[in-house]
Amino acid sequence: MKVALIGAGNNGVAHLRSLAVVENITVVGIADPVLESAQALASEVGGEAFGDHRALLESIRPDAVWISSPPHLHAAHSIDCATSGAHVYCEKPMALTLEDCDQMIAAVGKHKVKLMVGQTTRYMQVPLELKRLYDSGRFGDLVNAWSIRQGYHKDSSRWRMQGDRSGGVVFEWEVHEIDFVRSIGGDVQSVYARTAFSRADAPTFMDHFSAIFTFRNGGYANLEASQSCAVNQDGRGFVGSKGAAQSDGRSGIRYRILDVEEPKVVEAPVDSGAARGLFHLPANVDFIRAIREDRPSPVSGKDARHNVEIGLAIIESGRTGSVIELPMQP
Repeated sequence: MKVALIGAGNNGVAHLRSLAVVENITVVGIADPVLESAQALASEVGGEAFGDHRALLESIRPDAVWISSPPHLHAAHSIDCATSGAHVYCEKPMALTLEDCDQMIAAVGKHKVKLMVGQTTRYMQVPLELKRLYDSGRFGDLVNAWSIRQGYHKDSSRWRMQGDRSGGVVFEWEVHEIDFVRSIGGDVQSVYARTAFSRADAPTFMDHFSAIFTFRNGGYANLEASQSCAVNQDGRGFVGSKGAAQSDGRSGIRYRILDVEEPKVVEAPVDSGAARGLFHLPANVDFIRAIREDRPSPVSGKDARHNVEIGLAIIESGRTGSVIELPMQP
């Protein structure tokens, strides 16, 4: 299978290093508007370097393309790839508007290619183990699922701290945490949030929010997020009517089931790819398998679109102070 990359930044580099170890995968092209970045990566993993993704698609005709460009370009790049007949792995967030999401879904449907969105917490061992624990049924009905992720983000890229290009903290970081709490609670019914823009050096970048979601199936979620917090904090977990579980350090999980057992700490399974520094390997292998065996996409456009819808509701609720009701998912 011939694969290519659009966007030769750090995340794109990590994707190609993971792809390079997969059997019968050949990297044939890398596109980045900074041609020197594409050339440097091509010298490491192979393939031809391009300064424009359209030239890559016309010249090489790859079977699949990994898109790791800034979020405001995801839709245009995905649609161009699908139109050329290439399967599309698009990094998170899927896009920054629902209109762009819908155009992406329409394009891959029209051209009969697959689209996967890089919601990589679905392949991280601690979130996976938390979901497995919840799905066991031993913790009772869901009361709430939660995430806290706070730190100070300083980035020298041209786009990351520009809200109209990255989507702010909601999409730059927290689309992963939206996806995590959804893995526990399911579809979201309503969203209420408070948001803040505190950075003098990045006035268009929303860098803080607190949000509460209600789930259609019962229970709620709360997310605390900051990219401008001087003291790092992070964790994930859930509370059920019969017990609770939460992350404990980088790989541990602490949990207790009421009236059954004392608190326990367990280690999540070790991911062999992550242990080798190939953090994207499980997701990439899953997508390649879906292409080769004509299986459904592991993270479909429809599924990822709901995360974008929730993110936009956080932004709108923060702007208006209102609870935002979301439509039923089709």
